[in-house]
Amino acid sequence: MSTTNIQDLNTKMQALIEHSSAFESHPQCKPPNTHPTIFFLYDFVRNTHNQLKAVDAEKYAAGDNGAKNAVSEVEGRNAFANMLINDTSGKLSMMTGGNPSNPADFGAEIKAKAQILTQ
Repeated sequence: MSTTNIQDLNTKMQALIEHSSAFESHPQCKPPNTHPTIFFLYDFVRNTHNQLKAVDAEKYAAGDNGAKNAVSEVEGRNAFANMLINDTSGKLSMMTGGNPSNPADFGAEIKAKAQILTQ
C-alpha cells in the first residue's frame, strides 16, 4: 500500500501554481516580459501537476505499480523543483537563459510552497 496522499499532494501543488501570491501573480511572470527562469520553473511545476492529475487514484490506492511509479516521479520532480527554486548559485539562471549574476527572486511565498511539496 502506498503512503502518499495524492489528494493532499494535489492541493499543495495547486497552492503553488494557482495561489494569488505564488507563480501566477509573481511580478516577473507577467507577459510579455516573463523572466525565463520563473517561466521555466512555473512550466515545470505545472507539467508535474498535470502528471499527478493523470494518476488513477483508485489504482494508486490499490497499490498498482504503474500508479505508484507515477506518484514517485511526481515526488522526485517536486523535490527537484524545490531545489531549483531555492538555488542561489546562479546555475539555474544559466540553464534558463537568465543572468547568473542576477538570479530570479521567487520570493518567500513560492519558496515556502515549494518546500511544502517535499513534506
